[in-house]
Amino acid sequence: MRMSKSLQVCLSKTSAAMLYRTGRTFPFFSSSHTTLPETVLTSAATIFSIRCRMGSASFPQRCFSSVTSSKNTTNKDFDKQQARETPLPNLHQQAEPTLLERSDKNILQRFLDKYSFSRQTNRILMAESFLQAATAQASDPRWFGPGRIGRDFRSYQALLTMHLWFLHKRLINETTDPHQAALIQEELFDIFWTDSSNRMRAHGVNEWLIQKNLKTVQQYTFMHLFHYDHCYTGDLLENPNYRLDELKNLVKTHILLLSPDDAMTLARHDDQADRIAWYIEAQYQNIVHDLPDDLQRRARIAWVDLPSFDGMIDGNTGKELPKQPIHPEDVLPEGWKRNIANDGTYYYWNMNTREATWERPAHHSHF
Repeated sequence: MRMSKSLQVCLSKTSAAMLYRTGRTFPFFSSSHTTLPETVLTSAATIFSIRCRMGSASFPQRCFSSVTSSKNTTNKDFDKQQARETPLPNLHQQAEPTLLERSDKNILQRFLDKYSFSRQTNRILMAESFLQAATAQASDPRWFGPGRIGRDFRSYQALLTMHLWFLHKRLINETTDPHQAALIQEELFDIFWTDSSNRMRAHGVNEWLIQKNLKTVQQYTFMHLFHYDHCYTGDLLENPNYRLDELKNLVKTHILLLSPDDAMTLARHDDQADRIAWYIEAQYQNIVHDLPDDLQRRARIAWVDLPSFDGMIDGNTGKELPKQPIHPEDVLPEGWKRNIANDGTYYYWNMNTREATWERPAHHSHF
């Protein structure tokens, strides 16, 4: 296929991260594709650029599990299993305008938005609040107990990515001040990558390997984000039944980390994937369309509750799966929250008393 010169220049000068932050999304297609060697998988920007140039080329997405020891840690420690291929952008259709392109602010107004001390402070606080809201929902212990989602780095990263995508889509739909929304979105992703690096340190990754592994994390995170875009773009946006099937594939690929070649395992988790897919549908409607504007501008996010995981069925046997309890380490006493410092050390703070401590607070109540 042929590509316009302007698009070639855009792809050569702009990384996938910047394209995504500014709200540049593409429709996707789902026809069969060829596979290129893994040696071209160098960074998120390289992937996005090459895939757009090739048009019909597909890259095998790679999933990575957490590193639990700092000894002999290499980039291969993250590389554990293959995941389903992610749909590709269709460049035959015109891309939607970005947030910056939709803004009617002049150069001076944009300069003040970006460099004014008070607006910078507000932007950082907004982004931090968005990340904390996503973290609180992604850290709910019901995901890892009854929900049967892994407690490793990769699984948690997927849950956090899912909830950040909802906020990303809400910011893209901002009509009052698209420029400010774009700046908040950029800040949000910067903080997200910092948080990802801190959690890698908590899992024992050596400091000199953080940036190398962060590129890998960004790579599969962007593939995850692109897959959500695919589900809510083009024909799938108008066909709820087909969209639900694709969301189930997304859940199995990016959240449950199942191999696409293991039919038995895929079938076993069908009910689990279906419940999470319906949760995504409800959360999309809630955050993107129903959340009041005044709550969004104050970064107060009201999430839809988690799906019920009671009575889940094994897709192979048709029998109900045994209940899986919540792990004690995932539960904190009432009022306490956990956060992570830049060195990967977790600390705890009480929302009511404002007390902070490096020691895990004593548990006096049950979830």
